Amino acid sequence: MASNEKEYYESLVHPAMFTHPKPIKVAIIGGGDGGALREILKHNTIQSINIIEKDLSLIDVARQT
Repeated sequence: MASNEKEYYESLVHPAMFTHPKPIKVAIIGGGDGGALREILKHNTIQSINIIEKDLSLIDVARQT
């Protein structure tokens, strides 16, 4: 990611995290370089994080719903 990587993940993660009154469990679809994980871990209410890598089976499940 470019030099603005930190700002990118901050603007991606924190609006959603601050919208929820007490986020405890989080799912990240496509863990990538860990930028979203790093920002999510800044919130002290988090108890568990599941990272779901994108693959064809995920796409198949999404199509079924």
